[in-house]
Amino acid sequence: MRLLLPFALVLSMSSMEIERAQQVARGRASEREQFHRRYVVNLPDPAVTQIEVITEFRRLVLTTEEHILRGDWLFSRSLRLAEEALRSSRGLVGLKASIRFNPLNAYVAPPAYVLAIGVTPGATGSLAQVDTQLSAQYSTPFRGPGKKMVTSLVGAVIESSLPVERVGQTTRVVGVMLDGKEAARTIFDFARLD
Repeated sequence: MRLLLPFALVLSMSSMEIERAQQVARGRASEREQFHRRYVVNLPDPAVTQIEVITEFRRLVLTTEEHILRGDWLFSRSLRLAEEALRSSRGLVGLKASIRFNPLNAYVAPPAYVLAIGVTPGATGSLAQVDTQLSAQYSTPFRGPGKKMVTSLVGAVIESSLPVERVGQTTRVVGVMLDGKEAARTIFDFARLD
């Protein structure tokens, strides 16, 4: 099926690309799952569990899927609504990583993990940090000492947005760093992502 064939990274969303993204979002669950699989890498690392890429094309697929889940099928066929939804993220590629902390951690605030991108897949130490936003994830409240309600830090999500020109249609290393040291890495071939 044409929807699942690899395309090069979409540098600028045309109306044809918008319609194709909406068509992917309207597809069967198995087709959508296969589409998203290329963008997400699950890692065996105990702390950094997942790294994913959110291209402009995939962002529209995700947004359209959300609208469909809420029963807003009109969005999935409207070029104008899709263009409005993409307006703030035009020309950007998102990177996202999920961090999980050991349940016995003593962190009050999450460590300063950052995302990084490299040029050469085989090179070590070739990652350059990018501006990263970190969002802490806390457990549901539970009763602690003295019957006081407390929460514990269980993980974090780190995200970054880069101009699509910085990534290009090449193979790039995407990694997570902590205190200047590499914590995890994976390789994405942006030429094979929409």
